[in-house]
Amino acid sequence: MAGTIGSPGLTARPGRPYTAPMKAWILGVVAVTVGAGCGGDDGAAGPDAGPLVDAGPGPVDDLAVQAGEPLPAGAWLLMNEWQADPNRVSALAVTDLAGATRTVFSANRVWSLGARADGRTIVFSSHDPQREQAFGINFTDSIQNPFAYDTQTGAVTLLAPAGSGWANVNDECLVPSADGASVYVCRRYDFTADGTFLGWRLGRITLADGSFTFLRPDAAGGPFELSPVELPGGDRVLFELRARPPASGVALHIRTLSTGAETMLRASARKPVLAPDGHRLVFADTTDQSRLKMLDLDAPATAPIAVSPTLDVGDVVWSPDGTTLVYNVYDQPQNCDHLERVTWTGTAWSAPTRVRDCAVTGEFITNLAWVTVP
Repeated sequence: MAGTIGSPGLTARPGRPYTAPMKAWILGVVAVTVGAGCGGDDGAAGPDAGPLVDAGPGPVDDLAVQAGEPLPAGAWLLMNEWQADPNRVSALAVTDLAGATRTVFSANRVWSLGARADGRTIVFSSHDPQREQAFGINFTDSIQNPFAYDTQTGAVTLLAPAGSGWANVNDECLVPSADGASVYVCRRYDFTADGTFLGWRLGRITLADGSFTFLRPDAAGGPFELSPVELPGGDRVLFELRARPPASGVALHIRTLSTGAETMLRASARKPVLAPDGHRLVFADTTDQSRLKMLDLDAPATAPIAVSPTLDVGDVVWSPDGTTLVYNVYDQPQNCDHLERVTWTGTAWSAPTRVRDCAVTGEFITNLAWVTVP
């Protein structure tokens, strides 16, 4: 299926072969115990303290991870870059987004990207090079299990129970929880040799033992569950619920995990990104060519504020002080991604500034994360 795009969370990019078939999402949570590597500042051991899994074949060894430079203190914009082979996770000083990149690590594949706020742990998915031998599935980006990378030690950990090998899953939109005890994911699962699948479901991985839990009941043939956002307090999750094709329509919902209660926040909206203040939310408005808008969770019925006129915006990240947004923009003729920045003035957003031009860098950026290393 080269040349097609299957993930509803991604935009088709002609000229860049994409071999993954369409996959469905289910909302779930993976909880993995990695101590301070994904947790709070409690002094617990980092992910390097956990077991490195190497079983039938060994997932960690299969990644061919090459450690780069540890991140020094300061604010950094992380990005995963697919133009490089192997894929590379790089860091940019936020004071010089047009400047030189700093390689954090490289791997055979870096699919999706999330990071703890202090930059200690990066979570990502990577593909199984032995997928045909192990699962009888021979298309790229089908089997992609989740891993944690410790930016200080270079240790890599499979986010699964100890002794596990590769599983028939593909985890995307990896989002560490605020307390560092778990990682939210959108899990594509149960691929078959002909490329069929059950769907994307929302889930969570518990870092302490690698156990996995789906967050919503399984609905055969149901909608896709995407873009998890943990709300303050940890018991509510905001997410994108997208109709399964050929049906259409997408909306933002909020689910209370302890009770299962669920409400729709906003129709015709996708790709939510919550500000550090816990109440301002940026989203893509599908009634306005997916332009970025901002609403206040405390007043969701109020008309949203326009953020940027730019179309085809990719990943969006907030600065820790909530004053700045940085996002990538795909340039189809050049098959690469620019970086743009907007700043909140208190009443409106500034005009976009192109801070990194891919006509110069040639970068193909898929995910961003803003971290502040103490």
